[in-house]
Amino acid sequence: MRAAATAPSAEGPARAGPRILTTALTLATGATNGISFFGLGGVFTSVMTGNLVLLGLAAGRPDATLAAHALGAIAGFVAGVLAGSHVIGRTAPGHPGWGVRVAIVLGAEFLMLAGLLGVWAAEGGHPTAGVRLTLAGVASLAMGVQSAVIRTFGVPGLSTTFFTGTLTGVVAGLVIEGRVQWHNVVLLASVVVGAAAGGWMVDHGGPYAPVVPTALLALVLAGLWPLAVRPGRTAARS
Repeated sequence: MRAAATAPSAEGPARAGPRILTTALTLATGATNGISFFGLGGVFTSVMTGNLVLLGLAAGRPDATLAAHALGAIAGFVAGVLAGSHVIGRTAPGHPGWGVRVAIVLGAEFLMLAGLLGVWAAEGGHPTAGVRLTLAGVASLAMGVQSAVIRTFGVPGLSTTFFTGTLTGVVAGLVIEGRVQWHNVVLLASVVVGAAAGGWMVDHGGPYAPVVPTALLALVLAGLWPLAVRPGRTAARS
């Protein structure tokens, strides 16, 4: 009985539904990073390696503005991981409460991105310096929350917010195992497409640039019930 109850935990994230979910989240990540880099002070919202490098560059130049934005993004991301991990706890696919907690955390991410969209629109698509710093922190907070969710999927190396490890895994898998990790290739392509969309919206979308990641999170939440919550209930009945 125990083996039957834990089977969904091993196989659930490999099914088509969660793959679509993670692809949509990755598109949102790319768009959010593109908006932040071009419109919120030249920092990243999920790539903390890049922000640490920017922080070092800001110290060496020196550049107080860049340092403030990099520190804000790092702090926001860390706070998001802390908050998301606290809500989700030790649950995983197959746990009866996992899907509900994922929905709560991603719902919080949606509210953050919706707030980003609202303030961006109120600023006419050109936030002032202080507002840019705040919005970059909020966007990074959202990405940290998302990272905490993906950690619970139980798939080694899976990420929708940072991709150096994903790229390494794809190349190493091709060389060592002779196979293409197609879902990871899709994720890598998705972050590029999302960033292109986010950057384009900053230049051409005026006050509505953040609508792309916000809409993607709305779609994820709309599909979350059959993709995440129901498997947890099935496991509980086993």
